[in-house]
Amino acid sequence: ESLYKEQEKVETLEKELEDLKSAHHELEEKYADAERKLQNEAYEERIEDLEMQNEELPNQTTDLEATNDEANRKIKMLEDDLYKAETNSDYFESKVKDL
Repeated sequence: ESLYKEQEKVETLEKELEDLKSAHHELEEKYADAERKLQNEAYEERIEDLEMQNEELPNQTTDLEATNDEANRKIKMLEDDLYKAETNSDYFESKVKDL
């Protein structure tokens, strides 16, 4: 009878061990799911950030084009001024030589 009781205890302990292993496995799966969910949320936030940056690109491009156009206008004005100065310089040099 004592051997029978010991056998029952062993079977009970083995059942408890199997239950604990099963619960442990379930917890590991839940943990892995939670990690994937957090990672997905981080990816979704990153995607949203990139989409917002992408939406801003046309505005930034327009601003850069306007800045570039203004710079080109200034360069053209400076080139015109330089040409006038060179032309005037040549004119005055020829006048000085004539004198």
